[in-house]
Amino acid sequence: LAQAIEKPRGKRPPSPHPTMRELHLPNRRRAQKFVTLEDLALELHTQISLTDTVESLKWKLSSQKFCPIQNIHFTISGREIPNTCQLRDHLDMHTRFLLNWHSPIA
Repeated sequence: LAQAIEKPRGKRPPSPHPTMRELHLPNRRRAQKFVTLEDLALELHTQISLTDTVESLKWKLSSQKFCPIQNIHFTISGREIPNTCQLRDHLDMHTRFLLNWHSPIA
C-alpha cells in the first residue's frame, strides 16, 4: 500500500508551457524592463533633463552597462524612440517605456 501512494522519483512534473523554451547563452548579458526617466536617474546616479537627447541618455547607460549604444533601445507602444530627438518629444519623467539592451561583452 505504501508503494502505491509513493510518487515515482526522478521524473519532473510536466511544464505548464511545453512549447516555450529559453535558450541559455553563457556570457551574454541582457535586460528588458519597463522604466521611467526617474527610475533611470536613480539607477545612473545622475540628473536627467527633458531637454537632453535620447542619445545622451544612452551614452550614460552605455558607460554603466558596458554596452554599445547601438544595442540600447527605448520603445514606447512598440515604436522605437529615435536617438536624435529630445526626451520631452516622447516622454515625461513619469511615462513608462521599454528599455531593452544587450551586451556582447561578458
